[in-house]
Amino acid sequence: MTEGRVKLWLGVGAFVMVGAGGLAGKPVAAAEGKPVLQGAAGLAVHDLQLAAAPMKGDGGEGGEGGEQGHEGDVFAEASPDQALVGRLLLLEGHLLVGKELYDQGRPDDAAPHYLHPTEEIYDLIEDELKARNIPQFETALKDLAKLVKNKKPAAEVADQQNVVLEALHQALAQPGAAAGTPDFVAGVVNKVLAQAADEYKDAFVGARIANAVEYQDARGFVWIARRYVEAHAAVLKAKDAGAYGRLIADFDALMTVWPAAVPPRDAVATAGALQAMVSKIELVNSAFR
Repeated sequence: MTEGRVKLWLGVGAFVMVGAGGLAGKPVAAAEGKPVLQGAAGLAVHDLQLAAAPMKGDGGEGGEGGEQGHEGDVFAEASPDQALVGRLLLLEGHLLVGKELYDQGRPDDAAPHYLHPTEEIYDLIEDELKARNIPQFETALKDLAKLVKNKKPAAEVADQQNVVLEALHQALAQPGAAAGTPDFVAGVVNKVLAQAADEYKDAFVGARIANAVEYQDARGFVWIARRYVEAHAAVLKAKDAGAYGRLIADFDALMTVWPAAVPPRDAVATAGALQAMVSKIELVNSAFR
């Protein structure tokens, strides 16, 4: 975390910066001693240990696909097809968990997940979309984020999200023939899950989940990776049906780490345990390589 700065979300698109020494060990409270900022789980910020997230310009949020100022991009060394698919999946993972929170009546908690796609991922895919003559959808993404920011009815948000997803899925369908092979699918899944593991690790301060946004990012990425696996079930089963069965079972176990979109007070698994589960899936995926 460069310069020891952290970003605290105050609501839709608002945040404050504090130094490494600022607010340390102190509750963020009004004069009468009541907390003035609530975390996603309804806990005061000091209960969530400041719910701190690294500032994008200072190193990003856990190295998400492009979320470290494009440093630490898990798809940086991937093939163009794999990078495009993987980054689109990360983008969709944000929207997936964002909608889950919005539908639960938590628009402020949902907001970061609608802002991150344009802030942190879209510029990584923009040129690739242009080169492939795939329609751009950044404007639709921004319109969606505005609806969330303005706390519009869930049905209106859902309609615009469907517009974005239609364009996103059209883009996903464009990469070359290799995109449908078991090796390609396994490689994308491994990288998406590696990103999820990084996000989950960054959600912790000590032994507690202190950053709800990172916890939720990880949930969205795991859920979208599972959907991607199931969408390619036929080719994976044709390659190794037994490995596919083990892969689904391992995903079932992995997903129990996130019992809900709002993080529990006590984590289901440590970051190390989560990484071990991801490594197990990577091992299973070796059967498809």
